[in-house]
Amino acid sequence: MKSKIILFILLGIFSQNSFGNTTSFDKKYWLKLLHYTKGESLADGEKFFLSPEGKTNPDAELAATIAAFKNPDLKVGWFNYPAQCVFRERYEFLKSSGLLNGVPEMSCPVFDEWIQGLNPESISLIFSSSYPNNPSSLFGHTLLRINQKDKKNDLLDYAVAFSAIPEKIDLGLVFAFKGFFGGYKGLFEVTKYYTKVNEYNNGESRDLIEYNLNMTPAELSRTLNHLWELYQTTYFDYYFADENCSAVLADLLAVSYKDDDRVNEHGRWYYLPGEMVKHFMSLEGRVKSTNYRPSLKKQVGKMWEKLSSAEISQVKDIVEMDDIPANMTNAKVLDAVIAYLDFTHYRTKEKLGDREQKLLRRALIKRSTLPKAEITHETYDKNNMPEYSHNPQKFTFFTRAENHSIMSGFELKQGYHDLMSNDRGYDAFSQFDFLTGSFLYDYKNKKFDYDQLTLVNLVSLHEYRFYDPQLSWRAKVSSDRIYDLDCSLCHKVNANAYGGFSFKFTKNSVFNVMAGVFGEASSNLRKGFRAGPAAEISFYTQLGTSYKLGLVNEIRFDATRKIADDYYNQIGIRHSLFNDNKRDYRFESNIISRFGSFTKNTIVHQVTYGQFF
Repeated sequence: MKSKIILFILLGIFSQNSFGNTTSFDKKYWLKLLHYTKGESLADGEKFFLSPEGKTNPDAELAATIAAFKNPDLKVGWFNYPAQCVFRERYEFLKSSGLLNGVPEMSCPVFDEWIQGLNPESISLIFSSSYPNNPSSLFGHTLLRINQKDKKNDLLDYAVAFSAIPEKIDLGLVFAFKGFFGGYKGLFEVTKYYTKVNEYNNGESRDLIEYNLNMTPAELSRTLNHLWELYQTTYFDYYFADENCSAVLADLLAVSYKDDDRVNEHGRWYYLPGEMVKHFMSLEGRVKSTNYRPSLKKQVGKMWEKLSSAEISQVKDIVEMDDIPANMTNAKVLDAVIAYLDFTHYRTKEKLGDREQKLLRRALIKRSTLPKAEITHETYDKNNMPEYSHNPQKFTFFTRAENHSIMSGFELKQGYHDLMSNDRGYDAFSQFDFLTGSFLYDYKNKKFDYDQLTLVNLVSLHEYRFYDPQLSWRAKVSSDRIYDLDCSLCHKVNANAYGGFSFKFTKNSVFNVMAGVFGEASSNLRKGFRAGPAAEISFYTQLGTSYKLGLVNEIRFDATRKIADDYYNQIGIRHSLFNDNKRDYRFESNIISRFGSFTKNTIVHQVTYGQFF
């Protein structure tokens, strides 16, 4: 009550200017500046608030802010600057609202120098495509770029990124747990754009898609003023799902476009980087142009495509022998050797060996004696631009025949993309399914039960190439049906992890061989569990723009018993049809051998209709 009385008095004093006019106070914008949602600020750094109640009481924070701007001796923020020089957007807003009449404006040389150094002209929203071989980056990433005036090279622009700051010792499950349930601080970083290009474009082989935003000078000023006050005072608790790189950046841009309440709205309990891009593309007039920056791996791949088989052999011989023939005059071969070593340098995090470094130097010297390469403008596949993608959530109806039983059911999937979905808007032949549940009704047994519950199902069919020798892998944690025993609607808890090699015959086809381990637990198993080695062979191809075919064969051996007799095998064929990115139709057949026999089988046919939302 006391804070409200103080606020009322202050509003009465400061809402009139010297001419007797009043200015309305935009409380909605004030809440945006404080990052309020559901009655509480998302900002977690204490120095962001000038009132002890500021995180939950915006009126108290307003009164404290006005008082702070009147006190030139008060130092705030992490670096102890005057309040006017830390909270630049708050100051400009309250001044324009007529609440700071008679308050002298202070000079802020540090802020002025920062703005001059940025030399800002406009803002771009940058989407970094997914990085399949790092589960924490499978969703992609977003950042901002501050485009400078009169620039000659956009690599010298500034990048603004919001990222979690993990502990160096946190790996695997600990990293995932803290990321999802809280445990890391998220901070803003302002750095040169070329550092992010090196990190994402080169080091992690991620395409960068640059969306140039329409911004008025006033909107640009609000963006930088507010970025400064966030940078100077606070952090946000980081959550992979809903308080991540995209959600916090969207809240920053909601200040930029202060009169547009659609900027940071999202209708899910999580917020994906690709969804942020799609949302901005749907807002008329927000994006004025786009630019596609292919990854270094794509650039090397394009160079590789232009080599003949004889030239590829020459490149491999040079790399394997660490020597360049004295009579080598083929510039394409030398360019490929240099590109290979340069890509290896980034891929291995700057860990080129002495022999490779010496080979790179010799190749560069030799190449300098030959004519310059012709400058060509390459055309790259831009199929993974997120605005083309289907929505991450999906509702599916299905009908299934299992031997002599007919069943019907439905499935709800929270996200995100699977191997049989339309790849447009995603990196092809990758999968990140999470929080999926399906339920069915067995007409024969007149029983309703769950079919499967999947916590996470990850697949990366990464093509193994000479210049990029990375493995494919898959990992899954679920509770699903037991088909290989005489047990109707029985379930097991299942976890598996496989690794192997993938090869592409065409751009839209991949063949994969994997091996790994599995573990299953169920009261219906003889010992209550089984575990052992497993192997999988698969082939996926997309024919045209609306049909996908998948062939999969998986065999598992129970090492808790006699492996030679205790196994089961599953072979399946999958068809998927999609005319757009809103729905698909699938037909799938599986033959699952009974435990210890290839001749006794459960045969399952299923037809599904899926709607993305």
